[in-house]
Amino acid sequence: MAWCKIALNREVSLFDVLSNPEWIETEIASMGTQAQTKTPTLIQTLWRHREKLDFNAHLPLQRLKEVIGKQPRGKKHERQTPLIPSRVYCEILGGLIAKIESIEKDLSCLIDAYRLERESHRTINTAKQEQNVEKRSEILKGTVEYLKAVHGFVPGRGHAIDLFIVGRMRTYQVWLLHAIIAFTGMRRMEAISLPLEGVLERVEDRDRYHYWIHGYSSKLNNGNKKPASWITNEYGARAVLAAQKIAKAIGDEFDGTPEPGQQAQLFPGAKSPFRMINGLAFDNGRTELVEEISPVVTQADIDELDNLQLDRDWRRKGIEVGRRWPLAPHQLRRSLAVYAHRSGMVSLPALKGQLQHLTDEMVLYYSSGFSRAQNLVFDEDHFSHEWNAAKTESSYFGYALALLFEDDELLGRGAERMAKTVSGHTRQATLKLFREGKLAYRETVLGGCVSTDECKVRPLDPIEFDCIDSQCANLIVKRKRLDHIVFTQRGIVNSLGQNSANSVEHRLEADHLQSLLRAQKRLSGIAV
Repeated sequence: MAWCKIALNREVSLFDVLSNPEWIETEIASMGTQAQTKTPTLIQTLWRHREKLDFNAHLPLQRLKEVIGKQPRGKKHERQTPLIPSRVYCEILGGLIAKIESIEKDLSCLIDAYRLERESHRTINTAKQEQNVEKRSEILKGTVEYLKAVHGFVPGRGHAIDLFIVGRMRTYQVWLLHAIIAFTGMRRMEAISLPLEGVLERVEDRDRYHYWIHGYSSKLNNGNKKPASWITNEYGARAVLAAQKIAKAIGDEFDGTPEPGQQAQLFPGAKSPFRMINGLAFDNGRTELVEEISPVVTQADIDELDNLQLDRDWRRKGIEVGRRWPLAPHQLRRSLAVYAHRSGMVSLPALKGQLQHLTDEMVLYYSSGFSRAQNLVFDEDHFSHEWNAAKTESSYFGYALALLFEDDELLGRGAERMAKTVSGHTRQATLKLFREGKLAYRETVLGGCVSTDECKVRPLDPIEFDCIDSQCANLIVKRKRLDHIVFTQRGIVNSLGQNSANSVEHRLEADHLQSLLRAQKRLSGIAV
């Protein structure tokens, strides 16, 4: 949208703007983060489909990349949410678990105190204020002692018992809210807007229980609220159950009528079970949470944060040696993505569903830095250690099976390299090369990839069209798979030709078919 407005102001086409390095350099500096982030992908897509989009002007792709790459990193308003260093993250998670347990132990007493205090207002109707105070004091005598002993309540002027009880309940809500975010990866508003009813579902799989939290997200639906679900563990489920008890207590004391379409909230304010907790209460509860569970930052934590620095600077406000880590909900979400992916047990598609992201690219960005992050799976018997240790062997076996035992013809320069490697080494020597990282193999839709480096191709399509068109040296194509994909793609193009001929989708799919046909013809001469 930003580039469309620029093209309109300059009275030229969008393609003219995006093919002019000088204009790009002038305009991109004043753009927001989202527009800057999307620009390289937009230009790459334009380059790839320039013929089908009737764009015949010269596109200086390398020069455009250089211009975009020169943009200064980390403007103050564009710095990204910091990843929580591994030691700090573990202590915060441990602190949240401890808070869940302490809330569970105390919650019944606090809710009883809340109900008794509300009841005292309804039952005392004496005209004289002095008598009201005396009667309430007598009724709430036990409650006051409990609050003094457990919560540090100090009776007296400026310390109204009703406000104190409500304040403690709000604090508990905020702590539970952070626990749910930590153990699901929800956005803050997704967690705050969770409904009271039907929010938690327990499912059994392979003799173990897992939990779904059902709520809403507007991220994938143009800002409109849409049902969404997140998987969570025992602690996330326990946090939901504790929050339900507080929400139901507030609902029981509510004597109003909900407005049409209103739904009881899991995290309501004190005045209505149908209105979400307000921002001030959230901030106050978070401040107390930081004081109680956030560890003091050390130089080692700062060094780890520097090591994990990505393409933009972290927001470092409040992150200083000797001060408590300034915990924020979005940090928990970002850290979950990175450390979960780093464990080797969570795939990008799984994170895409859990984080409610629209694209794989955004998930990849969110979990960027995972290879440099600490692995937080500490249990020595945990399966992920065995899984990670077996990765090289698994890669080797996939490599060997694809070449030696696959009943299919292998095409491509990658297949040619595979054949030369296997013919010149023993199995033991080849396995050693895998363990040393000098050889690699992974399965793909078309066949496989033997690159030992991180792939630079953006994962915009499930089929590696960019790899095919660029004649990538690491590409392996299995003939039967290619023939099947060509057959399927022909069907797609024919169907679109009948229903929406010459549409953008039709032209792009036809372009993909031509890429496959060219590859089919070209690769036939590079068979193993």
